[in-house]
Amino acid sequence: MPKASITFELPEEERDHLLCVNAGKLASACWDADQRCRTLLKYAENPSRDAIALAEDIRAILREVIDLA
Repeated sequence: MPKASITFELPEEERDHLLCVNAGKLASACWDADQRCRTLLKYAENPSRDAIALAEDIRAILREVIDLA
């Protein structure tokens, strides 16, 4: 079975290490933000134009940066 490992030189690469360790949480937060925007767009009663535009912009940004499909 293939394996992969990554090594960090601490404390110099602490930021990169924390980003790697918390990548799952970041992905989950992005997914949650996308779903909340989707819910607003699909189910909110009389959302303002600004709320709609912001939700659409957030979803577009998330899709540019990561693939949520």
